[in-house]
Amino acid sequence: MTIKQYAFHVHAYLRAQGTASLTRSQVHELLAAAAGFATHAAFHHQAAWCDVAWRDTGLAPDEGRVIQRCLDSGLSDEEAVRAAQGLVCFLGASGYAPVRFEELIAALTSDEDEWTEADETESDVVAEWLSTALISRMQHEFDTLLRGLPLLLEGLEAAAARGIAAAHLAIAYMLEPYGELSDEDDRRFGRELRRCGEWSAEPVSFAEIAAGADRFIRVVAKHRYHLLAAARGRDRRAMLLTATRYGDPGALELEPSDDIYPYDMADLADANDRPELAYQWLTVLAREGDVSAMRELIEDRDETPFRAWVWMYLSRMLGRDLTQDRYQAINEDGSPYDDDVGGPAYAGGVAGIELTPLAVEEDKHAKEEAAQLFAVIEDRDELT
Repeated sequence: MTIKQYAFHVHAYLRAQGTASLTRSQVHELLAAAAGFATHAAFHHQAAWCDVAWRDTGLAPDEGRVIQRCLDSGLSDEEAVRAAQGLVCFLGASGYAPVRFEELIAALTSDEDEWTEADETESDVVAEWLSTALISRMQHEFDTLLRGLPLLLEGLEAAAARGIAAAHLAIAYMLEPYGELSDEDDRRFGRELRRCGEWSAEPVSFAEIAAGADRFIRVVAKHRYHLLAAARGRDRRAMLLTATRYGDPGALELEPSDDIYPYDMADLADANDRPELAYQWLTVLAREGDVSAMRELIEDRDETPFRAWVWMYLSRMLGRDLTQDRYQAINEDGSPYDDDVGGPAYAGGVAGIELTPLAVEEDKHAKEEAAQLFAVIEDRDELT
């Protein structure tokens, strides 16, 4: 069944119940209201219908919102109540369930059940029915996905075609188990994108996959298309994924946060000839107390003399004085030397950094700034 056919059946049912004045577009509005949305447009921006019976979700249609939409459409109070009751009856008997893109993404990426039996919230109910009634049906062969979820696939593709990043990402997550490739294949694909200077891929429809002989190749292409499209739509989850897999520079636009590893961003910036961004990300690490980042800023990133001394003083406060040599005995492979094992030993480690002293007043300011950074690091460590 298609979305148009679904709306047609709902419309025919309501007409048979005595609400002949409702148009097809108004029926779409009522369905969106039953799903908890203010408008049909809002529904299609955030959700899609899926091939699961509404009664299997454990959730009730929003009858009050449906009545209000009926009133907004010009129905009388009596007609509005009758239409709402008729729609709720239809949905309970043969209606399809709505699923929000974000709820679908959460269910597709969840490693374990997160709801509890006690004090069960609506979000817990959603997570449970998605896992048992929908996600479980995706965990079979690809043909089962195509045949068993046509309504959901149609809705997701339609939303993706309108540029909804979350719909793109949901499709990518759905396809991932069917089109996994090695890390080297992903890196090769990323190098090709970089060579072309275009961080996007050609769209592939589910219909093309169903009709094509080279199905696996098409599934991989579709997965990559939607993942990259979600990243171009500035979905941060997609941006981080495409950065990791393909070296996509789009993630360099993101602000620092707990889910971003600054060293990865620094490497990504260097790989894309953005040394100024690599410097910024290393500075984030240094301000958080990463002494290795401080060393790199001083030795390899043309740090200013004043800033270099700030890092030097901060390293001392952290017990990792960068002015001190740090050598140790190591084995040939770089592992720590063990006297009990014996064998040839080598010197490993780094020499202390020597800097030209600052003027007295500037040196005072460098110490003060280092002390301020140290206090912030200490406060953060106490909280964690």
